[in-house]
Amino acid sequence: MNEAGPLLGDVLRLADDPFLKELGAGVLDEQPIASIGDVSGAVYELVCASLGHRPRIHPDAYVSPLANVADDVVIGPGVRIHEYSTVRGRTVISSHVHIGYGCEISRSLVGEHSILSHRATVGCCVIGRGCYFSADLLTAACVMTNDDMLRPDKPISFALPDGRRMSTGEPKWSAVIGDGVRAGARVTVGPGSVINARSVLAPSTTVATVWIPANSRVSGPQSGSRITTPLEGPS
Repeated sequence: MNEAGPLLGDVLRLADDPFLKELGAGVLDEQPIASIGDVSGAVYELVCASLGHRPRIHPDAYVSPLANVADDVVIGPGVRIHEYSTVRGRTVISSHVHIGYGCEISRSLVGEHSILSHRATVGCCVIGRGCYFSADLLTAACVMTNDDMLRPDKPISFALPDGRRMSTGEPKWSAVIGDGVRAGARVTVGPGSVINARSVLAPSTTVATVWIPANSRVSGPQSGSRITTPLEGPS
């Protein structure tokens, strides 16, 4: 972390994801999260520029005929997108990602070998490599301050390790989630949360606007959640 706040690489390193590194996204690792603002959008721009005229959906990816995949997405090799799932809105799905039944992914980045089980709703979020999310994941992306919630205008602030907050400048911004994070069913994340690598979110946990250190276990609703670092006992 520097004077401008934590770097993206302090939470997750895009250069450690071979697909994203090859397409130039690793340059963001040394930039402060706050200065990037729309992190997934910045990744999308870099990846698209590197792809040029090559297909944005890798020929080795599987997309169910019953899935809805928009034109403004990038999908890497070995990805599987199952029935009734939607991927849209300048989203990048890295290699060998599993998107289960009935998910909606928009304005997000999902790192290699991550799994979104069933009915995940992920928006304006950055998810690292090798993460696992059970059914009914929800990442919220705006605060309820507008009379018209279709047009939020209050910038989201994300949590820092010392409890302070730093503005992203973005009215829609959910979370940055590090490599190897695992979550049980019915977990809600964001806005403004930073979840560091290998943390475990217990089923039915809600976390928002909090910095979760690496190797933490998080349980309970937001108002009474308990963070234990490092992990105690088997996960």
